[in-house]
Amino acid sequence: MEEQAIRFHITVKAIVIYQGKTLIMKRVRPSSDGLGYWELPGGGLEYGETPHEALKRELHEETGLEIKILKPVYTFTAIRPHYQTVGIGFLTIPTNDHVVLSDEHTDYKFVDEEELKEKLDAHIYNDIVKAIEEYNDLVDYHQLKQK
Repeated sequence: MEEQAIRFHITVKAIVIYQGKTLIMKRVRPSSDGLGYWELPGGGLEYGETPHEALKRELHEETGLEIKILKPVYTFTAIRPHYQTVGIGFLTIPTNDHVVLSDEHTDYKFVDEEELKEKLDAHIYNDIVKAIEEYNDLVDYHQLKQK
């Protein structure tokens, strides 16, 4: 019996925060991993790309947005038979809020933390909630410094 090679897929996701709200995207079909319809924008690396290059390309393809990447904030993995996805989530800010959907998604929303928890699968929400809190703390700190 021939052994099947184990494959790795690297993916990048963006926590895009604009005016205190986070961008979520509604897929055309629910996730094959059972994570529902709503997700963060992003996608897979192409050979030769850095994670930053892939994230900027994917965000532009899926949303039309140009983004500034602040920093990586979480990792995740999904293990399936003969296939493993390893992901990196980045905290980002867009240069504008004019989203243009690709054919991968049917809708998008900039949502507050309550709606984020309601719409996203708990696995995704739990991965990103600390990063959003950290972002909010930074914004609050900078606003206090400016006063």
